Amino acid sequence: MSKLLGTTQNTIAPRTQDVHTALCSADRPIRILHWRNHEGVPELLTRLAQTEATLRHHDLDKLPDTPTTSYARDLLSTAGVLPQRNETLERLPRWADVVLKEAPAHHRPIVSPFAHWHLIHRHRRLARRRAGQALRDAHRRSQIRRALELLTWLDEQGIELPDLRQGHLERWLDSGPPNRRDVRAFVLWTHQRGLTSNLTVPVRLPEDPTTFLEDDDRVQQLRRCINDTTLPLDVRVIGSLVLLMGLQITRILELTTHDVAVQEATVRLKLDGTLLQLPPRLAQLVLEHLAHAEAAWESNRAASTTPWLFAGLNPARPIQSQYIYLKLRRLGLGGLAGRNTARLALAADVPASILAALTGTSIDNATDWANFVKRNWTDYIASRKNH
Repeated sequence: MSKLLGTTQNTIAPRTQDVHTALCSADRPIRILHWRNHEGVPELLTRLAQTEATLRHHDLDKLPDTPTTSYARDLLSTAGVLPQRNETLERLPRWADVVLKEAPAHHRPIVSPFAHWHLIHRHRRLARRRAGQALRDAHRRSQIRRALELLTWLDEQGIELPDLRQGHLERWLDSGPPNRRDVRAFVLWTHQRGLTSNLTVPVRLPEDPTTFLEDDDRVQQLRRCINDTTLPLDVRVIGSLVLLMGLQITRILELTTHDVAVQEATVRLKLDGTLLQLPPRLAQLVLEHLAHAEAAWESNRAASTTPWLFAGLNPARPIQSQYIYLKLRRLGLGGLAGRNTARLALAADVPASILAALTGTSIDNATDWANFVKRNWTDYIASRKNH
C-alpha cells in the first residue's frame, strides 16, 4: 500500500496520508488486500499519489461494485477521507448505468432520461422528504426494466414507439407477468413528452396474501425461537419478531442498536417513531443480541458510522435479507408464511391503526389486512350456515 500511495522515495505523499492511515487501520485487512488487487485500484492509488487530486466517490464509482469495494468506501467515509453519503440511494443510479449500458444503443436515448431525470430524480426528492427512513428501490428498478422490455417487444413486432396503440399495449401486458404494469410510469412519461399517444395501464391492485402457516405451527415455531438455544441468536430474534409481530425481515434488518430502548426491566422496540414494548422472554432475547451487536460495533467503528442491530460481514451494512430467508428456511422456520399468519392473527384482534403501529407498516396496508380478515371471516360464517 505504501508503494502505491508513496512518492518516488517510497514515502507517503502528504495528500494521501489520510487514505493510507484509513486503509491500514481496517479491522478486516484481507478485504483491503482484495480491493487493492481489483482492476483499476492500483492505478487509482498511484494517480492520487502523483497528482494534487483528492479521492472522490466518483473515483470509486468507476470500480466494480463488489462487497470489498463497498467496504473500502465505508472505511474511507468513516475516516473522513470521503464525505458521508447515502449509499443506499446512490446504488440506484449506478445500477441503472450498468443496465442501460447493456441495452440496445437505440433504446438508451429514450430510457436513460426516463431513468435518471425522472425516476431517480423523484427518488432523491422522496429520500430528502423521508430523511432518516429506509427507502427501497426495487420498484424503481422494475419500472426501468419494464420500459426496456416494452421497447424490446416493440422491436420484435416491428412497431415504432410513436405508433404504439392501446391494443398493442394491452396485448403486451396480457402476455406477461403482473409486474409488467410497472411500465405505467414510462407510458405516462412518454405521453407527457409527445413520444406516444395517451395510453392507459391499469394500476396494480394489491393481491390478497396466499401463503400461511397453520396457527398451531406458528406458535410451535415461535416457542422454538424463544426456547431453543441451539439455534443462532440472530435467527431466534428475527424469527420471533416475524412470528409474533408480523414484521418484514427487511424492516427488522434496518434496525440499529439505538432502536432498542431499555428502561429497567422494560425493553421497547422503536418502529417508525413508535415504541413497542416487548414481552419479557422476547425482551431477554433482544437484550442478549443487543449486547453482541454493541460489542461488535465497538470493534468496527473504523468501518461503520451506523450501529446496526444485525450487522453483516461488511459492518457498514446490515445482513442481507436473502441470507436470513435462506437461514430460516434451512432451519424449518416460516419467513413470509410466518409473517402473514402473525399479521392475520393480529388483524383479527386489533384495529387497523394499532396493527399499523405494531407491525411498522402503513395504515393503508393495515387496513387491507383488516378487510382481508373480515371478508374471509364473513365467507367462513356463510359457508357454515349452508351446511
